[in-house]
Amino acid sequence: MVVENLTLETDEQLLIQVRKHWFILAMQILSVLIVAILPLVFAILILKTIPLRIDASEYINVAVALYTGWLLIMWMTLFSVWTNYYLDVWTITSKRLIAVDQKGFFFRTTASFRLERLQDTIVSVDGLLATLLDYGSLEVQTAGEEKNFKAYGLPNPGNLKGIILEATDSLLAGSP
Repeated sequence: MVVENLTLETDEQLLIQVRKHWFILAMQILSVLIVAILPLVFAILILKTIPLRIDASEYINVAVALYTGWLLIMWMTLFSVWTNYYLDVWTITSKRLIAVDQKGFFFRTTASFRLERLQDTIVSVDGLLATLLDYGSLEVQTAGEEKNFKAYGLPNPGNLKGIILEATDSLLAGSP
């Protein structure tokens, strides 16, 4: 995954790295594909329902060029969706939680906090699909003025909460 870009302390162990649930990625890709096909569907519906008084064959090259440009924009949008999915990652180690949030092609925020500063973890699974597919959001609150860490669409959020709490407990108890 993204372990090679992560610098761990000498006695720190990587516990888990998670990305958003596959269903979130699938829904984003499906929505882009639907938007990519919509102009073609509208053009076919218009040509079938409205009688044209002009020869449409004269404008076919323009329509193909415009639709090809639209498909190029949708291809770039798919690339953006994949990049955002692949580079958004939560890393839980034996001492820290590291959240990488890709906000665009060239902008990413990386935030981390030590598990000793953990105050509260909140798991939220909203809806039937989220319950059936076991994905939801996880919010981690820290002590101090740092912002809360919140991630949406994580797989097995209850399990992640358990991993974070277990790592915090073992860190506070002094065992590795």
